[in-house]
Amino acid sequence: MAVNVTRFGPGLFTLGTAPGTDFSCQVQSMGVVPNKDEGDTITVLCGDSVPGSIQYDFSLEGVVLQDLAIASGLVQFSWENQGEPVAFDFTPATGAVTKVTGTVIIDPLEIGTSDGSFGDVLTSDFSWSCVGAPTPTWPVFADDDQ
Repeated sequence: MAVNVTRFGPGLFTLGTAPGTDFSCQVQSMGVVPNKDEGDTITVLCGDSVPGSIQYDFSLEGVVLQDLAIASGLVQFSWENQGEPVAFDFTPATGAVTKVTGTVIIDPLEIGTSDGSFGDVLTSDFSWSCVGAPTPTWPVFADDDQ
């Protein structure tokens, strides 16, 4: 298999029931992050061991530009829907075809900055918990060499 690389963007990010609200132009960076929780291995008297259980949860994380000067922006959306489960659709690179859909619990985004300087572009780091496992849609080709 030859080297294959995917670059971030241009892509798509929507929140809400299809077709959803497109917030793609506010995204500086974003990813669906798996988080692994592995229990302790138990060793018994005879020397055998039993592996701990493994569970995964997922989050949608990234950095977005604050859009405080417009009505119906992402920051406003996050404040009006805080604590609510909201559908999302995320395509990191439209040329790569792969996208991820799921549901996140919205937490309000930061307004302003606590560590920036005058004139800085206002951004908000976020980490929204996914409800269950998100669903990736993978590209399908007749031949894997494409």
